[in-house]
Amino acid sequence: VPALIQALQDKDANVRGNAVLALGSIEKGAIDAVPALIQALQDQDKSVCVYAARALGRIGAKDAVPALIQALQDPNEDVRMNAARALGSIGEDAKDAVPALIQVLQDPNEWVCKGVAKALGSIGTPEALKAVKEYESRQ
Repeated sequence: VPALIQALQDKDANVRGNAVLALGSIEKGAIDAVPALIQALQDQDKSVCVYAARALGRIGAKDAVPALIQALQDPNEDVRMNAARALGSIGEDAKDAVPALIQVLQDPNEWVCKGVAKALGSIGTPEALKAVKEYESRQ
């Protein structure tokens, strides 16, 4: 894990992306990489950001919830979608993200909205479930 964390600083986006993918595949064993993966959400290469969100979700990194909430505002729809999925994977520990996820249900990209609705369902708070029901009634 330490070598993969170090690879996140590489100049080559392919190296950074592959390091993030490897950390995500380790899942819970990569918990020490969470701070570096949170930083990777800000990478200039959007594929690295997407992979970082996925990895944080696979790890179940509740410490990443604030950074994933910020990623919901990314101009890139793949980043927004994967941030939502990660929050859904974190589940109930991501309940602080519910208000932000509800706002993203207005996203112009239907694919993002469907991912957000699924994430809200996974988080499962009454507020989240109400928002999912309202979203589904509009479809």
